[in-house]
Formats: sequence, C-alpha cells, structure tokens
Amino acid sequence: MARVYFTKSLPQLDLAGWISFCKAAGIDGLDLAVRPKYPVNPDNAGVQLPEWSKGLKDAGLVIGLVTAPTDMIEATDKRALALFEACAKAGVSQIKIGYFSYSGKYDADVSLGRKRLQGFEKLARSTGVKACYHTHSGPMLGCHGIGLKALLEGFDPHHVGAFLDTGHLAIGGGPFAIESDAVAPWFSILAIKDMAWTQTDEVWKARVVPAGKGFVRWKDVSLALKARGFRGVISLHGEYEAEGTANRVQIAKDEDRFLKTIGI
Repeated sequence: MARVYFTKSLPQLDLAGWISFCKAAGIDGLDLAVRPKYPVNPDNAGVQLPEWSKGLKDAGLVIGLVTAPTDMIEATDKRALALFEACAKAGVSQIKIGYFSYSGKYDADVSLGRKRLQGFEKLARSTGVKACYHTHSGPMLGCHGIGLKALLEGFDPHHVGAFLDTGHLAIGGGPFAIESDAVAPWFSILAIKDMAWTQTDEVWKARVVPAGKGFVRWKDVSLALKARGFRGVISLHGEYEAEGTANRVQIAKDEDRFLKTIGI
C-alpha cells in the first residue's frame, strides 16, 4: 500500500528536489500533478513522465498516480490521450481525471458524466491505465460516495476507479463506512485530507489542515478501510499552509506518524 505525496503544493520542485523530499519525509513516492506550469505538464509528459518515473524508481520511489488538469473531462481531449499514453510508457497505472460539474439538471448531468466515463473507460482499456474520479465537495457530480456510485455503476473496476477524499467526504458525505462501501468495487485511491471550519465575515468556510487537526473522524476511516481490506494508493494531499519546504517535510512526517498510530 504505497503512501505518496501530492505535488500540487510545491510546483517549483524538480525531480531531485522531490526525491529529497520523499526520502526526508519517509514517503513512498508521488501523486504527480501533471498540469500547466509544473515540471511535468501535458505538453512534455511524453518525454518527462518516463524520465521522472525512472528517476524515482532508481531512488526506490514510485509515482502512485498522475493527477491531470481539473478541466480534462473528455477522453477526446488531446491532452487525455497524451497523458494516458505517457502514463503507460512510464509504468504509472492510474490517472485522476477532471471533475464533472452540476449544471442544475441532475439526471441530464449524470447521463453526460457517464457518457464521458465511457470514453475514459475505452482509453483505459487501450492503454492499461485506470481512469479515477475524485470526490470533491461542492457543485460537482460524485461529490460523495453515493453520488459517485451513480456515475460508476456498470463500469469495469479494472479500468475505472473511485478516488475517495477524507476531507471532502467529511464536508459533504455520510459516514465513511457507507461512502466506501457504496463504491467498494471501484475504490482505488484514498486522499488524506483533514478539514477545520473558519469564520470570515459571518461566513463559515472549510480549510485544509494536517491530518488529526480537524473534524475528520479518523478512527471511523481506519475501521472502514480495514473492513474493505483496502490496499490501494494513499495520497497525502498537503493542501494546508506550511512555512517552506522543510516545514512541509516535518508536517508530512507528523501526518505519516499519526496515520500509522490509527492503523492507516
């Protein structure tokens, strides 16, 4: 069960920098953001992704998944074919695709989302790289496990996967046991994220905090993962504030220690 770190928070780090980060934090590898303005991006992924994969492998590390741009929602998008083929070439087995928005017409939106997933399933079959959909709170389809099941029902779990996010599910989902059970056949990746409420101008908003510092019910998460026999990739999302790279390394180490104490 690989424990990887999402690279979104440090777009300036190169391959050597990320190898040092993982070694210092005791992390198995990366959840690699392949997005514009990142070292590996949709324009250079065909060359850079295999090079990064080899460099990490030589260092005893892995790329657990690639996270695509959030607007990559069609398999016909030229970026999609390029990224899936680059992942296949690099030996990366999973890619997080973009989000399907809610327009105000739920049934029509779900129908369109499933049509889009049909395209990604075909692309996954042809490349051997699983297309995974992430539970993000807010006006997104599949924002929780029950809603995600409506999108995934009938798709082959070998080619289409569920990416559950502890923080976003704590905001908009039910008990983690129910959420994970609903998508059990497709459950492939777990995002580690904790949330805390903050009030600004009489409006309450959720902000990301290190694991164990917010309102996620971590013991419930741990018990549900054990009940599911989950052995997929765990991505530490790291979308909290940190004072420089050294502080971020320390927080990652603290999160890793916390997760191990509760059996994750």
